[in-house]
Amino acid sequence: MNAKISQRLLLLSVLIALLSVSAAAQIRPAPSDIGADKSSPDSKSVFETTPGEEMHVRRLLKLAEKDYQENVERAREVARISNELKDSAKAVTLGFAEKKKLEKLEKLTRRVRSEAGGSDSEVTLDRIPVDLESTILRLVDASEEMRKEVEKTPRQVVSTSVIDRANQILEILQFARKFIQ
Repeated sequence: MNAKISQRLLLLSVLIALLSVSAAAQIRPAPSDIGADKSSPDSKSVFETTPGEEMHVRRLLKLAEKDYQENVERAREVARISNELKDSAKAVTLGFAEKKKLEKLEKLTRRVRSEAGGSDSEVTLDRIPVDLESTILRLVDASEEMRKEVEKTPRQVVSTSVIDRANQILEILQFARKFIQ
């Protein structure tokens, strides 16, 4: 009886580990179970689960997919707001409305970076923008690249390219703050 309980606990921990690594993995019985006599009551597969466990696993998968879709939407919003700032690129300074957009961009970008598995890190831009127009254009390009990277990256993957793009955007936002009235 204790062996069955320990098998179920082991099964549950294996399922949770598999969910965190890959939601799309197909579970197959162990090779030792393939030749087992299925008519024997003691020959249950190690991977059999209760309906409650299956419902819990499906719920976790749905939550993970929902989180991923929210992150994709955040990346799309970063690109959209950056494009809205393009109209302000011709000005010498940014007003209050643009300041709020920059703050929202920073918040969204930090969240995208966090969801991609990144954290604060130093980034050095290869071409430092010297005026508002070049800063905003760099921001638009980096935002669009990040959006594309987030959309094509599977949800269970830690993407260094998404993290790098997010860090670039945050660095560009620091330059953009110099042009706020």
